[in-house]
Amino acid sequence: MYNNLFMMKFILIFLLSFLFSEPTFVVSTNNNPYPGKIFIHAMSGASSDDYMTILDENLDFYWLIKNQSKGMDFKLNNSKLTYFHNPNEQLSEPFWIVADHTMAEIDSVICSSGMTDFHDIVITDNNTYIVQSYDKQIVDFSSIGGDEYTLINEILRIQEFDSSNNLIFDWFAYDHLNINDYISDTDLILQSPVNQIIWMHGNSIDVDFDNNLILSNRKSSEVIKIHRTTGEIIWIMGGPLNEFQFLEDPLNGFEMQHDVTRIGNGNIIVFDNRSIANLGARSRVAEYAIDELNKTATLVWEFYHPDGYVARAMGSAQRLPNQNTFINWGVVQAQGQHIGASIMEVDYEGNIVLELKFDNYQAYKATKSNFEFSIPMQIGDINLDNILNVQDIICAINYILSNNDTHSIFNLYKIDTNLDQTINIIDIIDIINRVLD
Repeated sequence: MYNNLFMMKFILIFLLSFLFSEPTFVVSTNNNPYPGKIFIHAMSGASSDDYMTILDENLDFYWLIKNQSKGMDFKLNNSKLTYFHNPNEQLSEPFWIVADHTMAEIDSVICSSGMTDFHDIVITDNNTYIVQSYDKQIVDFSSIGGDEYTLINEILRIQEFDSSNNLIFDWFAYDHLNINDYISDTDLILQSPVNQIIWMHGNSIDVDFDNNLILSNRKSSEVIKIHRTTGEIIWIMGGPLNEFQFLEDPLNGFEMQHDVTRIGNGNIIVFDNRSIANLGARSRVAEYAIDELNKTATLVWEFYHPDGYVARAMGSAQRLPNQNTFINWGVVQAQGQHIGASIMEVDYEGNIVLELKFDNYQAYKATKSNFEFSIPMQIGDINLDNILNVQDIICAINYILSNNDTHSIFNLYKIDTNLDQTINIIDIIDIINRVLD
């Protein structure tokens, strides 16, 4: 009898091992990188295989859930966790989720106008939320030979909400920028079958030292600084309205960039994708010393991947406290071939101190931060008593009986042991096996 039970348990664990799959990666370099946990949203070709994960300092999975509707821009955000939730339902709008150190989802954020966008969210020191959305506008271009009714699509809107979700700042690009100044931009193409212009692609928001906002518009390869109160344009760097002279930079600035941030020394760091339409283009991370009075941007540091990577989309760069730079190379092409994600850390001399290579996954952004959940982390320990026992089995059964179809990240981590995004009897059996072990 005992042998039969043992064999049944072995077969069950064997079968579960095929259901339980983690995003695999190879550590090609690990040479004393900055200590901290790595936050990644790993995306495969099938959204059902997408992950939110945190790797610990040993590059083991500290925390991991699998969910196709959650995860974009997953990061530590001013002591809280934030990530984008897209229900993938036609009648449901996407929104941001804010969670705390116990995995409790404590707030949600949705823009009051336009479609809430996944590219960035900032939680400020005053616990306000800064997010972006896209709105539309019909414009008459007949005076310049265009259509009388042209739909301008994806016009950037920046909104800030207080901790009670009251709107306290609303900036609409159409009110502060003239679309006619961008018409000569060859990227503004009339899209069939209707006349519409894709104007903007905002992909990062940063609060500058003077409390104003720095926005990245990838579509026109420009960075815009706006006044936090009035919405006034303070300056524009790059693009058709560029006000800056780029110095010591043979590329004369960035192109189709991501993740523009002001760093501790006062400089600005950019993940500079470059355009794959330009033969021989290579992505880089560029650091500029900015003189806002004289409008100069001096290149003081740059880094290219030694294999000549070009990121046709996504990508991020983070300056760490020890002056290392943490880089996610986005959707990578090398020598014309599409390859998996590369997440890298380099020191200021350009030495690679860490590189993770993913075979079948991409990452929009990756960051490194010091972080600990303030609850016991054992999978299956649902009542958080730091003991895996029959009480946890009862909690899991009660959760299933409650018919809760909306799974929090807490329950996905603690109960969805086979990572199939469904909490059911298979997970209960696995938790029982963990208790018996």
